[in-house]
Amino acid sequence: MTNSKRLNYIDNLRSLTVSLLIIYHLAMAYNTWGEPNYIFLGETKIFSAIVVLISPWFMPLMFLLAGIGAFYSLKKRSFATFIKERLIRLGIPFVFGMLIINPMLSFVADVTHNGYQGNILSHYGIYFTRFTDLSGYDGGFTLGHLWFVIVLIVISILSSGIIKLCSRVKSNAFKFALNATLVVVAILAYNFKLLGKPLITYLCVFLLGYFLFSNQEFVNRLTKFKWLFTCLFIVSAITNTVLFVFVGKYELLNNICNYLAFATGIPALFCLGNDYLNFTNSICQKCSRLSYVFYIVHFPVVVLSQYFASLIGLGIVANFFVSVVVATVVTALLCLVIDTNPITRVLFGLKSK
Repeated sequence: MTNSKRLNYIDNLRSLTVSLLIIYHLAMAYNTWGEPNYIFLGETKIFSAIVVLISPWFMPLMFLLAGIGAFYSLKKRSFATFIKERLIRLGIPFVFGMLIINPMLSFVADVTHNGYQGNILSHYGIYFTRFTDLSGYDGGFTLGHLWFVIVLIVISILSSGIIKLCSRVKSNAFKFALNATLVVVAILAYNFKLLGKPLITYLCVFLLGYFLFSNQEFVNRLTKFKWLFTCLFIVSAITNTVLFVFVGKYELLNNICNYLAFATGIPALFCLGNDYLNFTNSICQKCSRLSYVFYIVHFPVVVLSQYFASLIGLGIVANFFVSVVVATVVTALLCLVIDTNPITRVLFGLKSK
């Protein structure tokens, strides 16, 4: 990537967002809403609050940033080349992850939830024959965290067609109406789930990333309201978390705050990134380049860290903080190792050096 102002803060925002995955997925092992997870260590409200605080805006921001990435990618290549590249650079890591990485998640789930006593190699027979809800929490086949990769492939292909059609219309009125429609639909569809995910919202924010947030002039205008967005975001996110985790009632107010945390969190974080993350150095560049590798690698490391910490008898709090350190260090080291080998670079979707 170049060192333009635009790409510097976008890259840094992506890297920081992806880095939250460690603490987010560690905290899922303590959730209070009955989700079994791949390993469950007991309900703990403080750790559950981490998940609820991050959830409303985390994945929408990831898809928004992917849409901006598509804008810069399509400036240098045709739609056909873009789709081909997406299929290769996302498709190969997806297939590799489904064959090698996700079986580890299902294995730990089967051991901790069902008392499975075989080894991970013998568990492959279960992984490829037990098809239930695709969560893998029962030890069966799972998309795991790689749902993001396959959805991003589909959205990239769908968006290419939409972008190509819309690019033929030069009217400013049409562009305004399109962006306004995308904002409204993204918010209204936020609680409408397909396959357990707000896929329509993800498609809309991807397109908003391409059409709107790739425009630095728009971002600069939006940044004038950064403290308004930030204040609304902080209040709504904290209120949403407190109501959901600690109070457990006022459902209507809870839903309103959840929507607000999503709708204000995206512009707030983007504006703050524009103002305070506009820098680069060798570490930032490496983190940005390896951000998707970090995404693919981190989850089995998180689950295995918690599993082995539980085997040596660490308590809830100690397990969490030890796992944070271990998972962060191991994931970072694995990313660096993957980056040094031409075969692993292909398997994890990195460009040739």
